[in-house]
Amino acid sequence: MQAFLHWSRDALAAPLSLAAALEQTWALLETHAQGQGLGDLYKALPPALQGLTELVYTPTGAPDIRPLEGLLYRSEYYIPKLQQAMVRRIPGDQRSFSMATPRLPGPDDIVLDRPFCDPAYDVLARARQQPMPLPALLDAFNLEASQAERLMPLLDEAPDTPASPAVPRAASRWRYFGHACVLVETADGRSILIDPVIAYESGQAPDRLTLADLPDHIDYLLITHNHPDHALIETLLALRWKTGTVLVPASSGSIVDPSLKACLQAIGFTHVQALDSLEHLDVNGLTLQAIPFLGEHADLDIRSKTSWLVDTGDLRLLFAADSNNLDPALYIRLKPVLGRLSALFLGMECQGAPMSWLYGALLARPPRHDHDQSRRLNGSDAERAWALVACLDVDEVLIYAMGLEPWLTFICGIDGSRDSLPLQESRRFVERCQQHGIPARRLYGRDGSSHDDQTITLTL
Repeated sequence: MQAFLHWSRDALAAPLSLAAALEQTWALLETHAQGQGLGDLYKALPPALQGLTELVYTPTGAPDIRPLEGLLYRSEYYIPKLQQAMVRRIPGDQRSFSMATPRLPGPDDIVLDRPFCDPAYDVLARARQQPMPLPALLDAFNLEASQAERLMPLLDEAPDTPASPAVPRAASRWRYFGHACVLVETADGRSILIDPVIAYESGQAPDRLTLADLPDHIDYLLITHNHPDHALIETLLALRWKTGTVLVPASSGSIVDPSLKACLQAIGFTHVQALDSLEHLDVNGLTLQAIPFLGEHADLDIRSKTSWLVDTGDLRLLFAADSNNLDPALYIRLKPVLGRLSALFLGMECQGAPMSWLYGALLARPPRHDHDQSRRLNGSDAERAWALVACLDVDEVLIYAMGLEPWLTFICGIDGSRDSLPLQESRRFVERCQQHGIPARRLYGRDGSSHDDQTITLTL
């Protein structure tokens, strides 16, 4: 551990200097930014931040730091050579928590010292579904002999399940891949994948859909927001080779609201579009529209979050993610935009972690304990969820993104017991919907629309 600490201080010297510079700049603003012009403070900026930030005031007069993200990705602080991927066989759903470091390799693990933008990852991902000659796979990574030997037990002569071809069907359908991940397939064979956090083959319950169940091309990949249970780099890299266009919400550019578009471009995605609220993409009868939602981000000024309205012509679906319906008037105003919905997908993890759990390292100073506990990363409870539904015309309500699937525990760490508050609230909400004649259920594991002849419904 001492050796790892010394290595970290050496290898991460530049990013650590940037972190120190941010702390110094917050202190500088607290002392010298009292409402007067900020021009003279640029000369007092720490060298690590000079030329990489704009000093601003919020409309209420609070000083703020706005990084110039595009330059940061081209600076000494972005170090792709430190990016690594670990290839290993995972026998079950139990994994080390995603935010735990360091991640030390075991004797059978293969560490790939490749930046995430390297096309070699596309070769590896493609090989999971499309057989290729072994020499081509080894050459793509230039593996040492010992690493090649460790790779061999992970290989088969052919994939267990061939990828599903995109074929025309009688009607559009959706398929649930767990948590917030849903695949929508149109009647003419196009595919839209939302929030791709996808399970892998483990042979364990519950029944699940995996990468092998995806079509051989994803036309549009939609991300609602940049929390790791909605935008996970390991599945994003596994899908890059077969993804057409990625749609993400536009960001504000603040320290707490980094650009998803810039991040995805930095790791090798070439076709990324950032949409502002209510902007839409129309392609041959398919409409994808960014719909604003409130909450789930601890009342921080974060714009990079959106619901997605997916209109295939015969299905009109709203993926509302982790919306916390703080102001039902929003949905009254959105009703003419949304029209009649075939289905509303709504997250109801209404407990949530405190603000510092995800954003603590990005704040100017640690929050007070009571503030931290009251500003949580939570979605709607039963009352707020019903107030949302009552504002809209909805044929069916589907609760998702609860973090209950076992392959989510390494990201979410959510209590899945029947007595947990989110499950209690979701049951209350389902009962209320049904009392008003609106079909409602909670999704889990894998599921499908009425047009899917492989529908499996698991109820907790």
